[in-house]
Amino acid sequence: MTALFTRTVFILSLFFAAIFSAQTGSLNINVFDDFSKKPLTATVTVTSSKQEFSGEGNVLLPDLPAGNYSFQISAEGYQNGSLNDISVVPNQNLTFSIGLQKTTTSEQEIETVVITARVYKTTAESPVSLRNITSEEVQKNAGSNRDISKAILSLPGVGSTATFRNDLFIRGGSSAENKFYIDGIEVPVINHFQTQGASGGPRGLITIDFIKDVDFYSGAFPAKRNGTLSSLFEFNLKQARKDKIGYKAVIGLDDMQLMADGPLSKDQSWTGLFSVRKSNLQLLFKAIGLPFLPSYYDSTFKVSKKFKNGNELYFIGLGALDEFKFNENAKATLNNQTLIERLPVSPQWNYTIGAGYRHLAENGNWLFTWSRNMLDNKATKYYRNIETPANLLTRYHSQESENKIRVDRNFRLGDFQLSAGTNVNFARYFNDSDLRIITQSGPVIDNYLSDLNLTQYGFYLQGSRKLLDNKLELSGGLRIDGSDYSKLTSNPLEQFSPRISARYRFAERFALNLNGGIYHMLPSYTALGFIQNGNLINQNTLKYIRNEQIVGGIEFNGKNNLRITAETYYKKYKNYPFSLRNGISLANVGGDFGVVGAEPLDSRGVGETYGVEILAQKRTLNDFYGIASYTFGHSRFSDINGSLKPSSWDSRHIVSLTGGKYFSRNWNIGARFRMQTGLPETPYDIARSQLVNVWNIANAPVSNYALLNSQRGNVVHQLDIRAEKKWIFSKWQMTFYVDVVNAYGSKSPSRLPVIALERGADGNGIIANPGAPQNDQVYQLNYGENDGSTPLPYFGFIFEF
Repeated sequence: MTALFTRTVFILSLFFAAIFSAQTGSLNINVFDDFSKKPLTATVTVTSSKQEFSGEGNVLLPDLPAGNYSFQISAEGYQNGSLNDISVVPNQNLTFSIGLQKTTTSEQEIETVVITARVYKTTAESPVSLRNITSEEVQKNAGSNRDISKAILSLPGVGSTATFRNDLFIRGGSSAENKFYIDGIEVPVINHFQTQGASGGPRGLITIDFIKDVDFYSGAFPAKRNGTLSSLFEFNLKQARKDKIGYKAVIGLDDMQLMADGPLSKDQSWTGLFSVRKSNLQLLFKAIGLPFLPSYYDSTFKVSKKFKNGNELYFIGLGALDEFKFNENAKATLNNQTLIERLPVSPQWNYTIGAGYRHLAENGNWLFTWSRNMLDNKATKYYRNIETPANLLTRYHSQESENKIRVDRNFRLGDFQLSAGTNVNFARYFNDSDLRIITQSGPVIDNYLSDLNLTQYGFYLQGSRKLLDNKLELSGGLRIDGSDYSKLTSNPLEQFSPRISARYRFAERFALNLNGGIYHMLPSYTALGFIQNGNLINQNTLKYIRNEQIVGGIEFNGKNNLRITAETYYKKYKNYPFSLRNGISLANVGGDFGVVGAEPLDSRGVGETYGVEILAQKRTLNDFYGIASYTFGHSRFSDINGSLKPSSWDSRHIVSLTGGKYFSRNWNIGARFRMQTGLPETPYDIARSQLVNVWNIANAPVSNYALLNSQRGNVVHQLDIRAEKKWIFSKWQMTFYVDVVNAYGSKSPSRLPVIALERGADGNGIIANPGAPQNDQVYQLNYGENDGSTPLPYFGFIFEF
């Protein structure tokens, strides 16, 4: 018995030794000049242990115990940089990169007195309104469920419309004013079931595991990016492993995903990132009794070639297929009944593919990119969902496709850093639709076939320089844009867009920042391509939307990774598309499923937004991280009389508190609390809504735009909670996570009543005055309250090999 016990203990000891003895991984950190992209000789310091590693261009950090790390990176003649929340995975060699900003001699002398690392990113052209978010920060953000669009709700100036959607309105602008780039290639669609003509949708399609970090601009947009009015997202993809192919699998309640990355050639110069994902969201929605069951598939890849001279060639692609059906067993609430009767069946598919080539020149670099994207959007709706020809209300089918070419050049000229470039976009918009809709003036039938081809073009120049012993940094830029759509858009000088920025470091840890600029955006293809009686009726009325902005702020960078900023902004809009049918600015729409802009429009719309934002942020130190933000803002756009009225995004107060902590045994627990004052709402026109010939088309009450946004919804607040636990083995690790969105189920954001038909035994609506003339007959209506927002629980496992 003793011998058996001894052998058992010995075998178990060997087993656990095999599991836990080799829980180490390694890192490669590529260090380069942030402007020229040329490699640098650098030293990397592990913040927790003060270990130092050095290398030329690439710094290898071998045999690091698995866990989370932060690093400080230094190079002679450059400002120190930092990498935070880097996860070391056992038996994996991961690669990260960081660009350092060059200093001058006098600045280096200052740094010998106080050496600080740049934990938070700023640039000469964007000293304000720029936040950098790492992949790890997104993944541990409570309530985001690994979705970047939900993670940025922790930041100031960012509002939303509903718990389950990614409709972001930034500083009072609509969701149509946001732009997205991945490694320098524009990606117009980043959400599943995206609202055409805007940018929101219920679920993001970008694989956060492939993202190194994201530069999120809410203002002070760099001149190289066109068509940006409210926000700019620059997604920077991570570098693939170089030692061998690694795998990562996510099995969650909402989706399943498989990822792979690693070398594709023996010399490791070719590498690749690959991902496929399948939705389980329809199972979750069915389980909690929601009336619609969306499902989706998506895929992402990047293949890159690194040449010995430092040049790089890369290819990226992402695409999605979205499907939709109704839940016949949904909870029998009045709210669910109205959604089933109102929502169309709306499948979509989209893709973006592109290629880039970066060439390192003597004093800078060139970047050449080409891309193609396409969106296919359909919607079908029958009266009471009875699929007969007589009941057809909506048959919508449109496609948007673009081919884009960009050339960017960075170079130094004396003490100036300069950037210049040009872009050309060849676009096609196709729409073949038959629609019956209700407008402010009555029912309308749209039957049209649109096939529009147009070209857009632009040029930019931006430069910066440091003055006053490097305490003052100035940047100026300009860009011009044009399109062959019409005489109103063809002259690029009409879209002249200058901008200027200044940053003044008046104390060791304090800086004053300022930016002002003019920005332009071409209206959506749905608006440009709308046809009536065979004519592009908006061609002689639509102009580029014009936005003038000024932003100022003060910044404090304290010890222990603490940053506090306060900013104030003012934005003035002109030439905003204005609906001639409903008498409202399109700045008020885009926060729901459907299509924005497919109607007669002109450019009479004007508006303004202004406010104050405060942010206190602490990146991970001593196992704690947190963000606190507050926004006070106004957003107003013109009505039919030209008067400025609160817009649909006029949320006066937004408070967000986010925090978390790493505990022993690889636990991480976080929470986020958000509160947002009620958004303006337009009341229903009950008398018109209950008309039989109106309800049978709209299947819902219609708005009274004469009282545009004259009342407000409920104050919205919600608590999100996330917990995860890692198990680390010798050659792999496993993570279990739970993410509960809206944990206590807050009330609906809307105060508008839920209205449906009173129905007879045959299921048809009851007509209150059957003896009246047909055009005067009205339905009896049933009134109720909105359902409260449903808590959405997500959980799953992540396996990394």
